[in-house]
Parts: sequence; C-alpha cells; structure tokens
Amino acid sequence: MHNYKISNFHSILIKEINIFRTGLFILPSAPAIAFVLIVVSLLINSLKTKASFFKDKTNLLIIIASILMLISSILQIFFLKNIYSEELNKNSSWIGLFNWIPFFWIFCSSQEFLKTKEDRECTSLILCLSTIPVIFSGIGQTFFNWHGPLELFNGTIIWYQRPIDSISGLTAQFNHANYAGAWFTFILPLCIAQSFNKTSKKIKKNFFRIILFGIISCIFLTNSRNAWGCSLLSIPLVLGTSSLQWFFPFIFFTITLILVTTQNFFESGIQNLLRDIIPNKVWQEFTNEGFKNLDVTRLEIIQEAFRLVINNPLFGTGAASFPVIYELEKGFWKGHSHNILAELSISYGIPCTIILIFFICRILIKSFQNIYITDKKNIFDRSIWTAIIIFLLSQQIDIQYFDGRISLLFWILLAGLKCINDENQNLIKNAYK
Repeated sequence: MHNYKISNFHSILIKEINIFRTGLFILPSAPAIAFVLIVVSLLINSLKTKASFFKDKTNLLIIIASILMLISSILQIFFLKNIYSEELNKNSSWIGLFNWIPFFWIFCSSQEFLKTKEDRECTSLILCLSTIPVIFSGIGQTFFNWHGPLELFNGTIIWYQRPIDSISGLTAQFNHANYAGAWFTFILPLCIAQSFNKTSKKIKKNFFRIILFGIISCIFLTNSRNAWGCSLLSIPLVLGTSSLQWFFPFIFFTITLILVTTQNFFESGIQNLLRDIIPNKVWQEFTNEGFKNLDVTRLEIIQEAFRLVINNPLFGTGAASFPVIYELEKGFWKGHSHNILAELSISYGIPCTIILIFFICRILIKSFQNIYITDKKNIFDRSIWTAIIIFLLSQQIDIQYFDGRISLLFWILLAGLKCINDENQNLIKNAYK
C-alpha cells in the first residue's frame, strides 16, 4: 500500500512537471497560455504535496518583503501625501504588486521541478528550444519584412512585430529591441552549456550550436549595447578559465575594430572600408551619432531616480510613480528609472529593497561557492548562475524585468540556484550522518 502511494505521487508529479515544461517551451511565443500552464502546474503540485513556504527559513525574507510592499501600497493609497499625490494613479500601487508577489510564490513553488541536476539540464534544454521561434521571427522581421500580425491557430497566438527603421533593431515578439536582447542574453549562457557540454552527443551539440549561432546573430541585430556587453561577459563565466586564451584576444580585436571604425585619428581607407562593411547603426552606437537624438542620458535619469529615492526613503512614492513625477519635473516622459534598485525603492521604499537585495545576494554567493568551487564540472549549473548574474548587472542601466516573460524566467532560474544550494546542503548533512 505504501509503495502504491509513492508510485501514485510520482505519476502525478510527472504530469505536473510536463505541464510546467510545456509552459516554459511556449513562454516567449505565447506568454498568456504559458503563464496559465505554469501557474496551474505549480498550484496542483502545491496542493498535492501540501507545500509550506514557512518551513524554509530562506522564504522568510521574501515574506517580509511582500508584507512591506503591501504596507507601502496601503499607505500610498490611503494615508501618505506628497506634492505629486493628485497626479498619481493610486491603483498603480496595487497593480505594481503583481510584478513581485506572484513571482515570489513562483520562486518557492517551482523548486519542486528543479531539484536535481537532470531537472535543471532539462529546463535549460527546453528554454533553448523555446527560443527557436523567436530567432525565426526576428530574422524574418529583419530581412523579410515580417511585421505582422502573424496569427497561429485561428488567432489564439498573435505576434506583432514593428518595422525596423534606420535606428531601431530586431524586436521579434517583444515590444522593444532591448527586451528582445534581454531574452536572448538570458538564454545565451544556457545554449552555450548545451553546445559545449562534454557529455552530450555530437549531433545534439551541433544542433544547439546552430541555435547558438542564431541567438548570437539576433543579439547583434538588436542593436542593443546592453545585450552586446552581456553576451561577451557570458562566455568566460560559462566556459571557465579555459576560454580566456581566446577570449582576451577576441576582446582586444573587438576594441581595436571599434576604435579604428569610430575615431577620427584612424581616418583612412581602412576606416572607410570597415564603415562600408559594418552597418551604420552598429558602429554609430560607439560615437556621438548614437546619442545626438537623446533628450537626456541614462545616467541623468538614474541620478534623478535616486534623488527621488532619497526624498522618500521609507515607503517610496508608489509603483509606476517615476514616469509621472519625471514628466511633471522635466516636461517629457520616461517610462522607468533605468535602474531596478532605484525603481524598487521608488515603488516600495529602501527597507524593502535592502531585504530583496540580501535575499538574492545570499542565494548568488552560496550558489557561486557550490558551482565554481565545490562542483566545477557542471556546466549547466554554471550557465544558470551566469544567466542570473548577467541579467542583474544589465538591470542597473536598463529595466526589462517588467516584461512578464523575463521576470518569470528570472525567478524560475533563481529557484534553480536555490535548489543547487539545497542539494549541496543535503549532501553535507548526509556525509555527517
């Protein structure tokens, strides 16, 4: 009887994990359906296993952060007043919570499907495969004018892709090139791991190298400096010190190419030749031409954001308040603060931000020790750590987190790092028994 119950539990879990993985597979292409599948799978699993988030002390931090967010939102709506209160939409404070609290629950619940190395490797594989439609749509948008709407299954899935002009880059199914770049740089480390894993069969590795080439091509075509920088940093973090022998020469070559192409000091036939070969909107990103149409720099936006944080340190000014306040003060609109820490502090205050920073850094530091010091051979776990750290670094000068697909991917992969820590902790406990 006992064995029957165990077998029945495993069969239920297999069904739920398949729903979860199906959701991940269609996440970039059909996010609404993907969210439903992922949430349903996590709900079923939570009910079946009677999971308690209070058992894990690590979860206490995000529970406290959730409470502070709720308190801040209540205060912003009903009690706190400032000179901008009449202009702000109070409902935004409630809506803004959906960018955080549901994903805290997803972080806790999805760990059941990421517990083992095999689970994480499979998740990595699925996410790489999920990016194939994004590559195809992006290439079609760039070279074949696929602007959409592109419909599948009688309109169940609709892709809108904006025309690419002389300035913008590839967007694929995303609203902006920077969002597409964030997705591709998230998947890039995972695909590098699949392509260069020593235990994989040659046919499988070559297949993923084709996908890798597509991802790198699309990152280049996004025309996003943020994505370009993130992709370069991913290589040594995933492949390790063995890659440095060719990574540093490549970086030196790239910097030299940029200088020769952009600096007046190198005006010559070779500069003209390079400018003819390299698209204008690529090399101009490293000159004043790439900034001349800007009404304000990112650094200036971030400075204004932190000034707002200092003026309202405890509970912030409410979610989505920065664009309204910035437009009132400067006379033109900016959608966000371009720094995730400033944005979080503006929305909910510095104490909440500090708790979340500590929570994430704790997972990152412990997982770094487990992945890069204890178990140096697991390239798949290294790729997950790389994807998280690269994304967090990129969010200090831009914010793509508020695209639901990207935030969901972040919290699921962070849950993978938490599982790595738990796995190693259990090994240590068993060793002392």
